[in-house]
Amino acid sequence: MRHILTAMLGGLMLAGWVGCGGDARVELAAADAISATADQFDVAFGEYHDEVRKADDAREDEVLAAFVMRVQADADNAAEHIAAFKAAMAGIREDREVETRRLAAARDNVGVLREISQGLTRIGVAHLTLSEEARRYLTSWVEARRRAADVEK
Repeated sequence: MRHILTAMLGGLMLAGWVGCGGDARVELAAADAISATADQFDVAFGEYHDEVRKADDAREDEVLAAFVMRVQADADNAAEHIAAFKAAMAGIREDREVETRRLAAARDNVGVLREISQGLTRIGVAHLTLSEEARRYLTSWVEARRRAADVEK
């Protein structure tokens, strides 16, 4: 999953940097693409985390059922069964903690994508604003020249 995120981020950042030459449309399109990608990653990470959580719940149920069966079959070694049960549950808890850290890291990466998108949006809007200002200046300059030419006639 990390490789996919890295490749997508690299491609999208390249698209954004290509647009940094002042073309607001490219920058805004790159910002939209990065934002949509961040949204898709966020959903995918959430779905994956839910699937892992359900799998861990099923593992807990299996460990508990195995513990009960072992105790029923061999009650004389209850201490051994309890130790095995605790070890299995500790492994499941450890796996959950690892998955929770991975989800947090993935969501941090999604946050970075959103920050990049917001930055590109600001740049695009700034370039759009500069383009509009330049257009207004040139339009007023052309109109002033026309008026000056009309006055000379």
